[in-house]
Amino acid sequence: MAEVFDLATPITPVAPTTSTLRVRSVILAWDERYITIVLRDNNNVESVYNYHDTAATNLMIALNKANLSVKSLHKRILEQLVLDGKLASGSVSGSPD
Repeated sequence: MAEVFDLATPITPVAPTTSTLRVRSVILAWDERYITIVLRDNNNVESVYNYHDTAATNLMIALNKANLSVKSLHKRILEQLVLDGKLASGSVSGSPD
């Protein structure tokens, strides 16, 4: 099973409830200085998150230097989105693909 982000409080708009998110794609554009992250929820709805300029460059450098044998790229991305207030709290479950 791929890693998923389990929301501490599921998002319940009208219906259906969103309880998990997974990384669908990540674009690291070094020269243009942006990162685009696409997540897909358990209802197959996608959401897009962006970082620009210095924030993007700093994150790309950190990811480039990261030891991914200790913590997966997807887990690092999901945790960063929480730290930056782009995602509500939750935890990563499953194992890296």
